[in-house]
Amino acid sequence: MEQTSLIINVLIAYGTCQAFFLAIILLRSNKSLFNKLFATLLIIEGITLFERLLVETSLINDLPHLLGISHPISFLKPPLLLFMALAITDKTFQLSRKRYLHFIPFGLMLLLNVPFYFLSGAEKLQTVTAFMEKIPSYQSFEFYFTLSFFAYIGIYIFLSLKQLTRFRKQVVNNALVNWYRVILLIYSIFLVLHLVYFLIQPLGQYNFALINQVSMLAMAFIIQSIAFKLISKSHLLNTKTPDLKDLEKRKEHERLILEQFEKDKVYLDDMLNLQRFSESISLPPSYVSKIINQRFNCSFKKLISKYRVGEAKSIIENTNDPKVKLIDIAHQAGFNNKVSFYRAFKEHENMAPSVYLEQKKAEENSAN
Repeated sequence: MEQTSLIINVLIAYGTCQAFFLAIILLRSNKSLFNKLFATLLIIEGITLFERLLVETSLINDLPHLLGISHPISFLKPPLLLFMALAITDKTFQLSRKRYLHFIPFGLMLLLNVPFYFLSGAEKLQTVTAFMEKIPSYQSFEFYFTLSFFAYIGIYIFLSLKQLTRFRKQVVNNALVNWYRVILLIYSIFLVLHLVYFLIQPLGQYNFALINQVSMLAMAFIIQSIAFKLISKSHLLNTKTPDLKDLEKRKEHERLILEQFEKDKVYLDDMLNLQRFSESISLPPSYVSKIINQRFNCSFKKLISKYRVGEAKSIIENTNDPKVKLIDIAHQAGFNNKVSFYRAFKEHENMAPSVYLEQKKAEENSAN
C-alpha cells in the first residue's frame, strides 16, 4: 500500500488522539445524553482514524487483525447524528427500544463482515489491498452499495437539520443547537464533495484511496476542532434544552407580545419597563424575558430600543417639516432623552440620527 505524506500521517495521528481526548472530557464534564452520544461519535471517528493510520504507515502489517474494525461502526454514525439533534431539542428524548431499531443497518453490516474477521492476517491484507487498488465501475455491485451509504447518512443529516430548524423557529439563540447545526452543515459539505468524487471516479484513473483518506480526515478534523472550541467554552456544555412541550400556548404568548409592539405600539410609552409590560399582559416578567430572549435573541430593553428606532425612522421619512427637531422625533418615538436616542439609533443603524435625517432631506431635494 502506498504511504501518504508525513504531514497527513501526523494529522491523522493528531486527529486520532484528539478524538479520544475530547470523548473523555465530554464524558467527565457532563452526564447529559447529548455528551454521551457525541463522545460515542468521537470514539468512532477515533477508531476510524486509528485504523487509517495503521494502514498508511504500514504498521497494519504487524497488526493485520485490526483491519475492518471501522467499517461496520461507520453505520452507527447516521443515527447518532439524529439522536444528538433530538437530545438537545427535545427535553423528553430518551433512547427507547424503538430507537434502537435505527441501529439495524449496523447489525447487518457487522454480520456481513463476520467472514472477513475469520480470515488470516495475510488474507485480510490481500483483501484490503485489492479493494484499495480497485477502480469502481458503474456496473459493479460495490459501487451502488457504497452509494447507498451516502444516501443513508444523507437522510439522517437531513432529518437532523430539519429537527434543529424546527427548534430554532422557537428558540433562535440556543448556543448548543446553533453550534451543532454548524457542525452538520460543514460535515454535509465535505460529504457532498466526497460523493461527487465517488460518482466521477469510474470515468478515469483517479486515486480513490487518497481522496477517501483526505476527505475523511478533513471531516473528522473539522468536527473535532469545533468540538475543542465547544469545550473551551464550557458553558455550552451546560446549555439546557428549553421545555417546548406546550408549543401552542407558547406561540399564543409570542403573538400576544408581538401584538403589543406591532399594533398597540407600547414602546411609545417612555416609562415602559419589563415589570409594567408583563403586568399589562398578565404574564410573569421572567417568562416574558425568556420568550423574548429565546425568540428574538435580545433582551426586553433591546427589543424596545429596536422598535423605537424603527418608529423614529418612520417619522423622519414621513415628515414634511424641514425644521423638524431630533429631540421632538425622539420623544414621539418613545425616547425620554436625546442621549439614549442617539445611542440606540447608532447601535441599530450604524449612523447618527442627524446623518440619517440629512440623507433623507438630500434625497427629497434631489427628487424635487
